[in-house]
Amino acid sequence: MRNTFVFMTILASMLFFGCDRIESPYLTLSETEEVTVDFPDLDINSVYRKVLIEEFTGHRCLNCPTGHQKLEELHGLFGDTLVIVGIHAGALAVPNEGEGYPYDFRTEVGNELAQEFNIDGIPAAIINRYPQAGGWGPARWLTKINAVDRSKPLAAIQLINEYNAQTGMLKANAQVTLLEPCSNQLRLAFYLIEDGIVKPQLNGTEYIENYVHNHVLRASLNGTYGTLLNTNGYLETGKGYTLAHKINLSGLDWNPANCTVVAILYDRTAGDVLQVESQKVM
Repeated sequence: MRNTFVFMTILASMLFFGCDRIESPYLTLSETEEVTVDFPDLDINSVYRKVLIEEFTGHRCLNCPTGHQKLEELHGLFGDTLVIVGIHAGALAVPNEGEGYPYDFRTEVGNELAQEFNIDGIPAAIINRYPQAGGWGPARWLTKINAVDRSKPLAAIQLINEYNAQTGMLKANAQVTLLEPCSNQLRLAFYLIEDGIVKPQLNGTEYIENYVHNHVLRASLNGTYGTLLNTNGYLETGKGYTLAHKINLSGLDWNPANCTVVAILYDRTAGDVLQVESQKVM
């Protein structure tokens, strides 16, 4: 019986993720770069805790436009205190040229997150990476965002992007300052998202050829979970820690003017995002 269970588990995983081989583009993650920008003095009184919502979606998902609309409503309600990342993953994100969905929005990062959080139905979202198998449906997003304790900021992220239009090289620089003590090691990830991507989308029974996709995860500059900020121990409260990574956007069909870097400070031990910040590429 146990062997049968294992086989069925593997089979289910293959059905959900077996077609998730990313054909292109092939991105090489950079090593940690030297931070050469000067960060302004941190005004602690201007820092507030922001919330990360990562929505799992797909262009062949008939209910996903409802999720997209809900995200825009929430963004209108919370403004820049809510940072949105749209992740195309799973069977309904697989391209199907014969049905009119030739474009591949998927990323290795998105696939890994979908597997970790056992996303088996979309639209679904995770909020601040709180462990919730399968994520939450749109009807629960507002409640779960409001459940995040935002009474005081736990950390600050200062983010400065450097983009060279001639070479296509983007360098994201960040300085992280812990404002409340944390006994766990923390990681910082740089994600790149893009707005205004016009590609087909299924909406109920309607095929929308020129649908506008926003907040779309394009890549991570330093892996799914980012870089350990202090490899020799833990972060000291009040001390600034800097990190930089690069990505080359040349040769890609991404519009840098519509792209944003999202910096995520993640306590993977506790399963919590302490802070998230976003900054336009240009």
